[in-house]
Amino acid sequence: MALTFMVVDHEGRATFPEEVLSDLGLGADDFLLLEKTERGTYELVPASLVPRDQIWFHHPEMQARVAEAEADFREGRATRTETPEEAQAFLDSLKQAS
Repeated sequence: MALTFMVVDHEGRATFPEEVLSDLGLGADDFLLLEKTERGTYELVPASLVPRDQIWFHHPEMQARVAEAEADFREGRATRTETPEEAQAFLDSLKQAS
């Protein structure tokens, strides 16, 4: 196992060697999370920021609903409409069925 060293400068910055950046799949302006492990060490985790107006999409309940909808599409459990009028008629029929 080869060891790779980094040096921290007087402002607390460190530069990753190119092979480490490549191994992590990181480029300029990418984000990393530093997660503290149970052993007290830190793990580097590639990450990205989510815009505040899109955070709802990452909630576990929403992810489950999206997965269910995708399964419905894959398995042909979907209704396709071609016009706004057809879509409205379909939605109205759902209201009447319940």
